[in-house]
Amino acid sequence: MRQDIVWTFSLQILIMFSSFAINKILSNSLSIDDFGQYNVIKRSVQVLSFMMLAGVGIALPRYIPLYRNANPPRRIAPLLTAALLYIIGISLVVFVGCIAFSRQMQEMIIGQQDNFTLLLVALFYAFILALSQYIFAYYRGIGNFKWYNGTQLVLQFAIIIPLVAIPLLTIENIFISWLLITIFIVICLFGKEILRYISQGGSLSINSPLKPHLSTIIKYSSGRLVADFFQFSLAAFPLVYISNHQGLQTTAYFSVGIFFVTMITPLFSFMGIILLPYISKAIARHETANANRVVFNLSLLYMCVAIAIIIVLYLFTDFFISLLFSKDYLVTTEITHIMLISILPQAAYMLYRNTIDAVSVTPYNAFILGISLVFMVVCFTFSCTLTHYAISYLAASVLQGFLSWATWMLIRKR
Repeated sequence: MRQDIVWTFSLQILIMFSSFAINKILSNSLSIDDFGQYNVIKRSVQVLSFMMLAGVGIALPRYIPLYRNANPPRRIAPLLTAALLYIIGISLVVFVGCIAFSRQMQEMIIGQQDNFTLLLVALFYAFILALSQYIFAYYRGIGNFKWYNGTQLVLQFAIIIPLVAIPLLTIENIFISWLLITIFIVICLFGKEILRYISQGGSLSINSPLKPHLSTIIKYSSGRLVADFFQFSLAAFPLVYISNHQGLQTTAYFSVGIFFVTMITPLFSFMGIILLPYISKAIARHETANANRVVFNLSLLYMCVAIAIIIVLYLFTDFFISLLFSKDYLVTTEITHIMLISILPQAAYMLYRNTIDAVSVTPYNAFILGISLVFMVVCFTFSCTLTHYAISYLAASVLQGFLSWATWMLIRKR
């Protein structure tokens, strides 16, 4: 586990810095309005992608260790096939729904009307990202964290290439190039794993019923699908709401504060990446006391690290804004200071969400995120300035972190 932690942490740091580079390039290459629209589409694609992934990103890291550590061990190939069929089915429903209500979806997903082509690009990009997350979840489930993190890093570095190679960046050519690059990488990864499976004597013919495996995936993932939708809605809703009520320029300013939060919190999620399959394995082996001890120690570590990061970013906010964006965005310093505090409660959520999912089939995280999202929507409805929006975002994050901690305290005793 220590080796997996070091490997995951190191590569997640590199992924974070590549995100910084992407943000720096785009904030300087696009106008403020275009940068605001880019952030709206990016958040919307994330929401759509995790709706299409349908909770499989959490289900596979839980059930692959359970299958492999069962007595006797169970084959995971039928589970993987059932999960893929589930993703395709949910994605078709999302596609049909978005196309049937394309006029409304264009406003929500791409921040403008009368651009059906860009809507289709966003939908296909979300689907291919869902497939990439399916592969990442497989690597996570089998405990191959080098490939889990390494493939994500390759994808992150690959999408930087068109940003420096294309002479004139527009919203359309950015997302089209990212779509094509991601398709190529996903095809290569699928091909690699299929060839490896065949070389080990596996057969592509389905010689066992998929219904029980599909039932397992649906039962566990359906609640996580709702949780994923709520989670990324919490990230996308503020930008979509502000773009519709305040305009794209205000959206671009608000996205600066969200950027710092969303770029730092993955540092805390890396432990959850490892915890879910490890705790699932501990459950299969009846070693829950050891798992409880690990989670408690990590909670103390998370709190200290989160506070240290908040202090550093708070003291050097202007420097980081100028470095990662441009001086045109220094007007966002005040709201960024407010939103930085969100890192602490969101770090708590990042820790407890995976432990909760590992020990319980009940989708507690869906309830936590749903309550937090409703609370944020209500707060935003009564907000009218950027400062009000920042305070509302912070309040929703505090509620999210508190509910996740309280839920873990209740269910760990069981």
